[in-house]
Amino acid sequence: MIEVICILLGKLLLLLVGAYELVRRLHQQFHALVRGSYDFCRGKDARERHERRLLADCKASLTKVPQHLVLIIAPDDYYVDAGRLNSIFGYALAIGIKHVSVYDRREKKHGYVELDALCQPREDSNGRCYSWLAGPVHHKTNGHTNGHKKNGYANGVNGTHLPQLQVYRIRPADCHALIADVCRDLYAIRETPLVQGLLQKRESLTEEITLRLAQRLDYEAPDPDLGIIFAHQTCTYGLMPWHVRFTEFHTHPSDRYFNVESFTKVLYRYSRCEQRWGT
Repeated sequence: MIEVICILLGKLLLLLVGAYELVRRLHQQFHALVRGSYDFCRGKDARERHERRLLADCKASLTKVPQHLVLIIAPDDYYVDAGRLNSIFGYALAIGIKHVSVYDRREKKHGYVELDALCQPREDSNGRCYSWLAGPVHHKTNGHTNGHKKNGYANGVNGTHLPQLQVYRIRPADCHALIADVCRDLYAIRETPLVQGLLQKRESLTEEITLRLAQRLDYEAPDPDLGIIFAHQTCTYGLMPWHVRFTEFHTHPSDRYFNVESFTKVLYRYSRCEQRWGT
């Protein structure tokens, strides 16, 4: 009899948890619908003025600005599309963030965003590095416009210099597998004077690992200061464990609407955080 009661209580508990999760997701989706409809009805010009004002106020109020923002998109997220990423790039550039990395764990058929459609690939970057350009300017060749544009943004030439955001694509192979390869290489030469010297001083070993990882990644960027996780739960999904050991992460639920207010709230929280480094 007691076993039957326990089984019934367990099923009831699972039912209650499922009902709570369903109500929560419906609430989040309703919230996203209302906020999205409000932004849409406000009109493009009014929305852009509102965004510029909020970003300017935020930039003036922040005590610190992250230099490198990393965006983590969960495998089951369906909301962060190309348009949302494009907006986030614009917000970041307006605030003064210089680098943005995108770690998209979705498959191509389930919402994965190709950065080539949003940004201009940098030469010899092996599909990792891009420039997001902040001006509706056409490419020009010999005084003629060739009409090449990327989402309304294109690189200025012939003396035209526009603000640029450095964008990086992070792949799963750049994470645990990469640092494992570097550590394996160092272990293979553990008897050499180089490694023996590194083992005597922790800072030197840290610098050597950082240097070797940078050489493998083939781009120069500071470690991420701030990370935004688009997921139902806080999880980095194996994101570059060496580079994000000091990163401040903030989770934005996948079903919630993300706009300029959401972005500035994350920056305000980041600005108030103080890392004490064990003191």
